[in-house]
Parts: sequence; structure tokens; C-alpha cells
Amino acid sequence: MRRLNSLAFTMCSLLAMCAGGFMSATAAQADTVSTGNAPPLRFVSYNICGNMCTDAKGYDNQRRIDTVVDEATVGTWGADQIFLQEVCRPQYDAIEQKLAPLGFHGLYTATLPGKGATAGKDAVCGGADYGMAVLARGPVTDTKVLDLTAGDEAEPIKSPCVKNYAQSRGNWACSVHLYWKNDATLREAEARTLAAQTAEWEKAGIPVVLGGDFNDQPRSAALSTFYDTGIGDGGQGSFLEADETDKDRFTTACAPSRSRCRSGDATFGQRKIDYLFLSARDFKGVKADVLPLDTKVSDHRLLRGAAYWADCGPLDPGAGRVFRRDAAGGLFRYAGRPDGGVTGACKVGTGWNMMRSVAHDGNTVLAVDKAGTLWRYPAELDTGTYSGGTRVQVSSGWQTMDTLLAPGDFSGDGRPDAIGRDTAGDLWLYRGSADGGFAAPVKIGNGWQIYTALLAPGDFSGDGRPDLIGRDVAGDLWLYKGDGSGGYAPRQKIGNGWQTYTALTAPGDLDGDGLPDLAGRDGAGDLWSFPGDGKGGYGPRKKIGNGYPAGELMF
Repeated sequence: MRRLNSLAFTMCSLLAMCAGGFMSATAAQADTVSTGNAPPLRFVSYNICGNMCTDAKGYDNQRRIDTVVDEATVGTWGADQIFLQEVCRPQYDAIEQKLAPLGFHGLYTATLPGKGATAGKDAVCGGADYGMAVLARGPVTDTKVLDLTAGDEAEPIKSPCVKNYAQSRGNWACSVHLYWKNDATLREAEARTLAAQTAEWEKAGIPVVLGGDFNDQPRSAALSTFYDTGIGDGGQGSFLEADETDKDRFTTACAPSRSRCRSGDATFGQRKIDYLFLSARDFKGVKADVLPLDTKVSDHRLLRGAAYWADCGPLDPGAGRVFRRDAAGGLFRYAGRPDGGVTGACKVGTGWNMMRSVAHDGNTVLAVDKAGTLWRYPAELDTGTYSGGTRVQVSSGWQTMDTLLAPGDFSGDGRPDAIGRDTAGDLWLYRGSADGGFAAPVKIGNGWQIYTALLAPGDFSGDGRPDLIGRDVAGDLWLYKGDGSGGYAPRQKIGNGWQTYTALTAPGDLDGDGLPDLAGRDGAGDLWSFPGDGKGGYGPRKKIGNGYPAGELMF
């Protein structure tokens, strides 16, 4: 909602918000989301009102800046993308500067340049530019400012957009502010222009996120342009809206049995006019919550949204996958596809930079922390994520080990085992116990310090027993066939030239042919798969990805 001094009293009277202060709608109940229970993709939309909306005594510019910045911190919300409307350029500059150390990049566009913003009594930003902004965590590879102006608006209607890698996946993200005056025809025209552009991106296979003040209610004609056809209620677009699943806010037009509705918690007075739209083909599991009104910041309430990528969530234990830990400690999973490639990144954990060694066996991850404690992380059944809420301490004393492997049942007793290599090059077997822990280690080999990488690929040789693989300093690859009782046969060379790979992993069956495969990241950050042949060898390599940073842990 656009505020100018000359309109403030009229608007407050019409919306019953200004008798003794702004009226605050109650907070959402059934779908209240927090950093602990929200899906991993996080968004924020906030109309922060420039330097208007409150009386001179109530306005707190620093609080306004700090409120936005705080939404990006992991302990508060950990937003990946932030959409701002009615923001003064100095406010944006301060916010961007504070968010830069967190990896954010942004785009600002002025709808009222500084000269126009000071005209007459409608000064909005004290001589500075007034406009819109979008800020995104991670690399920005392209930018675009959409002109949505239909022709008769009092000022240009613009939408700044960035092409960004949100949690390692490319998408377009746009901040939106449709026309505020009581002219639905103009808003409908602006909405159609915006939808036409987003349709081009979606047709090209690029996910889209729209956040902003649409200045209309959920069942308006302008909003029909965005709600996807699957929601019913006249939806004509291709988007999910983050708060459409909040049953506490379903209107009488929505049957209680429905899971989605064109409704949501109020963001401005008693009305919902702020939205987070996510392309329905690319996202799922949307949730949202609206924070209590803070009159020292805005007369809008801050809207939080969260979602999963559509192909994320629980994974079949037998499916192949590659894990990557980024520099910030985020854990990402890339599931195998029938063509031998991998899906886009699914964020499945945070705080993993505290772990020094990590391995996986199906949906279970084993990790050794910096103190040498071994933890087991079963995947969350509903989300496929790994958190402190599911982990179980298994044992301690692993600080002497520089490598951790999860080979499955290496000893042949029907229980999953663990293998560790110590700094002297000795190999130790930890047999799984009935209580889910491990028995005391048994030394099963020495001289393994010659290997710069060790893998536990499963039954790579096709004899029904888990095997081990090592890469030596010359880049030769060696197979050790497991004997099914905790030992292994003499090594046999199965490849060379593997020194070009800065990380190796045993992903399981990536291509779905029932045979375990291998994968490696080269010095350029490209990811390659090597399909196992079920006989102890592998087929020609296939490039399945790029942009995997050197130095990051992969397993």
C-alpha cells in the first residue's frame, strides 16, 4: 500500500486502523512456522513504508533496518530471499551492507527518484530515492527491472528481479508492488504483464518466486492471475501462495476438507494484501506466517514463507544420492535420476561445519564431530532432512580417525557396520550391535595411508558382499573385494588417472540399474558419474553437473 501524508488520515479512517494506533490482526495459529519446523527454503516480504506510516515520534529507522537484517540470520529465520517495498535508497544501502557478509546480493529500483520524492508535502524519503528491492542469498547471475505500468498510474510500477541460486538452484525472484489506488483495472493489467514475463521463465524451466504488496485481496481478479488452476476458486495462473494452507484463515468459501484456499492471514489492517507466490511446478509444502504488527517499523505486518523444492523430501533408502557440505555448513542432497544424472540440490541440514568426517548408508548419515564423537542421523521421515532432533550419539574416541566409512553389513552378521582409518594408516572395523551401536574396533588392515581417498561403494564386484575402493597418490584406483566376514581379498587395480578428481564419492545406484556407481568432482568443479558394471569395473564417465566448489566436502 502506497502511503503519502495527504492520504494517511483518509486511509486510516476507512480501514479502522488509526484509533489510538494501528489495529493488529491476530497471529496465525494452525500453521505457525519457526526455524525448527519450517521447510528449508525461506522467504520474507515486507512493505517497510519508506519513512512514512507512523508519526514522527514513533518512527525508528534503525529498527526498520535491523528488523529486515535479522530475518536473514539463521537463528531467527534464515531467509534465502527478501522482498522489500516502499524502501528508501539509504535504507536499502544500509540493509545490503549488513547482509553482504551473509552472502546476499541485491537489486534496487527507484519508482520515485529523489527529486520527485521531495515535491510538495508528499516527501517520502527526505530527498532520497524511493522504490523497491529484492535481496538474495547466493550468487546473482542476471538482473531485470520489469515495467508493469499500464498507463494511468500516478507513478511508474516497477518490479526488480534477480536470477539467483537459492540453495544451489537457479530461479528468478521479483519484488512486486501493484498500484495502490482504488483502480482494480490497472492492477489487473499490471498483473497480466507480470504473469506474461514469469510464464516465459517457467517455460524455459526456471523456477519463479514473487514477493510483495499486491494491494488486493486473495479473491480479486488481479490475484486470479497468479493462483494456479489446481486451487480452484477461479485460479488462472501457475503459482502456489505461501499462506494458502493456513486452515485457521480459510474463509466461508473454503470447505474444511480442502487443503488449500485463496485466503490467508491479514497483513494490512484486517486484509491480506501481501503475498509470496512460488511457481507450482517447482515448489511444494508451502507454509507461511505473519508476524505481529510493529508500528515503529511499518503499518504492514512482515510475511514469512517457506517451501521445499518439488523434487525434495524423503528418499527411498535404496536410491543413489550425493551429499555436499558448503562453506557455511549447509548440507545438500542430490538424488540420482534414471539417466544417470542427479536432481537439483535439496537442502537437508544446517550446522554441519562442526563435523570432521561424514558418511552415509542409505538414508542414514554417520558423522564424527570435532571432539571425536560419532553420531548417527536417521533421516526425518516426513522431510528427509537431518537435524539434531533425530541424531543419536553412538560412541566417542574417533579423533584418531581421519576417514569414516559406512560400508553396510561388512562383517556378514546382518547389521550395518562402520570402518575407520586412523592417522597411522591402520584400518578398523566396528561391527554393528543389536542396540544400534558398535562393538569395540577390530584392526583389519594396515598401510592404508597410501590412499588419498577411500570409498565404501557397496557390492561393487557383484558377489553379494560389500567392497572397499582406494585411490592412491598416483591416481590409480584399487578394489578390495569384501569376504563377507569382516575381511577382504588382495587388491586389484581397476583404473588410473583418478588424480584429476578433488573429491570422490560412492553414491550408490545413481542411474537405477541396480548396480552401485562412483562419482567424482574435478578441479573445475564439474561432477562426473561412472556407472558400475556389477563386476568390479565401470563404464565411461558422464558429466552430470557443474559448479560444485573445490574444497567442499562431498560424500
